[in-house]
Amino acid sequence: MAWLGLADGEVVFGTLNDQRKLRNLRHDPRIAVTVQSERINEWGLREYLVLDGTARITEGGASDLLQRLARTYLGPDFVFPAMPNPPPGFVVRIGFNRVSGVGRWTK
Repeated sequence: MAWLGLADGEVVFGTLNDQRKLRNLRHDPRIAVTVQSERINEWGLREYLVLDGTARITEGGASDLLQRLARTYLGPDFVFPAMPNPPPGFVVRIGFNRVSGVGRWTK
């Protein structure tokens, strides 16, 4: 699970540590991101979005990105990461080439 955002036409997420997901993306940068909606459509299916693309990892900037995303996901006054001098971390940028799923975005 990761907080997703948009930056310069790409889907982005950040991580402070060098996690397994980063090691996997370095080995194979192909990625599929699924976002589940709370909306149930007229056929009784929960809507979801699938983005297929290629990931690019950059070092640094994760704490700033995570703070921006925390305002969206947790509220305008939330501080994340809640530590002095967080590590620079990593930002993953996803250029996507296919959009699919169930929802209005596929019409």
